[in-house]
Amino acid sequence: MAMNAKTIRPVSDKFLFPPSKSNSSVAFIMSDQNISSSSNENSPLKVYADLVKLYPENGAYIRQYAELLLDDGQLSTATEILKHLHNLLLKQGETGKADSLARQFPQIGRITNSDSQQREDITRLLPSVMRNRLWLKLHQKRVGEGRHLFRRGEIEDTLYLVCEGELAEFIKGSNGKPVLLNLIQAGDVVGESNLLVPGPHKTDVVANKNSIVARLPRNKMEAALANLPSLKSALQRKADCRRMTALISSCPLLENIPLDMRQHLAQESFIRQYPAGTNIHKSGDKLNYVDLIVRGQACFQLQNSQSLKELKELKTLPPGSLIGDTAAIRDGGCPADMLATAALAIVHIPCDAFKTVVEAYPPLRNALFANAAQQRAQLMSKLNEFQTQQI
Repeated sequence: MAMNAKTIRPVSDKFLFPPSKSNSSVAFIMSDQNISSSSNENSPLKVYADLVKLYPENGAYIRQYAELLLDDGQLSTATEILKHLHNLLLKQGETGKADSLARQFPQIGRITNSDSQQREDITRLLPSVMRNRLWLKLHQKRVGEGRHLFRRGEIEDTLYLVCEGELAEFIKGSNGKPVLLNLIQAGDVVGESNLLVPGPHKTDVVANKNSIVARLPRNKMEAALANLPSLKSALQRKADCRRMTALISSCPLLENIPLDMRQHLAQESFIRQYPAGTNIHKSGDKLNYVDLIVRGQACFQLQNSQSLKELKELKTLPPGSLIGDTAAIRDGGCPADMLATAALAIVHIPCDAFKTVVEAYPPLRNALFANAAQQRAQLMSKLNEFQTQQI
């Protein structure tokens, strides 16, 4: 992805995604433009918005404001307010009240931050020579804010240890804008995939702030990996998790949900390969997973009951297609027989994990409703076309 380094700005969740992030500030969430246009200066909604601005840690005011937002149909803003209240209760040590709130309002989502939970202390697994301050200083490289450490397509097999600052890893989304995959803090590493399997980088990594990294040369790392199986396993786990996050982020419907939610889905998901000609699902099948096609191609097909050989393609399913996502917003099975028309790789996302994210992030629910309506219209149009041809 060719980008001029001067045009890259520091990347973080708050820059890449809409304001419905769980860590958004209360003052920002409750800006006047978030209040319904039907509200007036004396409406309860406006009154409680002002109260929460004045008293951002008053749980009673926050809860009442969230309930008024729900009544007014402002689901996304209400979710953010409820998340803030949940975090506030946890901060105050009121875990029982926080759990009760999460049960009453499942849209809070209670998504765990997979990256922070799964982050392993790689530095303690490195050989002692690579933990030596003098050795690290001799191998250091400075990366200015907004500058690339490496670009997509560049061939390199160096592992980097972040000594100071923060790096952001991203890919190009469906609309050409960057999609954040990872924030790499001091003490973490980047470039592990290319160390384990040499080849061109599949992502861009930019300094989110002035940073210092240490090059861990391939020859030194190969010797370390041969002698330290625990280090190799830790790097492989990190590479697998980051790869899965990138695959999920390649889906246009999922690329804009907050990073922690995509990481949550990545942690729960797995990849399966299917040869061409495989029948993946039958029409009406209840699906236990939301399928994301990441390589190859499949199709929905209509089978003529008079002849098993007469198969008509209803819809092509290229990489990025989701199958079973409508089950998260309404009951229903697979809309038609699904066949692999080419060798296929599918990320299987458990329905429970997917539903949790949908509840936690209302904009995704809205996008799924719109996508379901579009898919239904396309299938009905194709069916009408087949019926016309038969007549």
